[in-house]
Amino acid sequence: MVSALVVISLVLTGLVAGTMAVGLVAVRPAMHSLPPTSYVLVKQAFDVSYPKLMKPLQISSLLSTVALAVVAAVDGASTCAIIAAVAAVAVLTNILVTVRGDLPINNAMATWRPEAPPADWESQRARWDFFNSIRTTAAVGALVLLALAATTTY
Repeated sequence: MVSALVVISLVLTGLVAGTMAVGLVAVRPAMHSLPPTSYVLVKQAFDVSYPKLMKPLQISSLLSTVALAVVAAVDGASTCAIIAAVAAVAVLTNILVTVRGDLPINNAMATWRPEAPPADWESQRARWDFFNSIRTTAAVGALVLLALAATTTY
């Protein structure tokens, strides 16, 4: 059972981390090169479709990682359990930063008129980028930890 949960957690967390890493290193720089009107239009469109994928992935990643930590602990695979528990905290951090940091800014950006974004739109974008960097780092960290857990004896 631990073996199956390691694979499931790795795949789900890998999808979360990979999607977010691509956003950080490829999508973000491209979006920053756009003029304000185009940036707002693309961001608003992106924020409609992206959560449909990420919400279930993030929740599934958390649930599978917590399940891995519990099952590994019950089976006596303590090293795997501890690493998976720390990974679960990283996944939870990813979710909490998304909900408390990114989503409120996304909701505000959804109300912007693309042809006339607010005067402080760049500082709001910078705040979003800050939170996005934190949640992406947490997701990638969780993936690395789960890869490490996969190498332990269980």
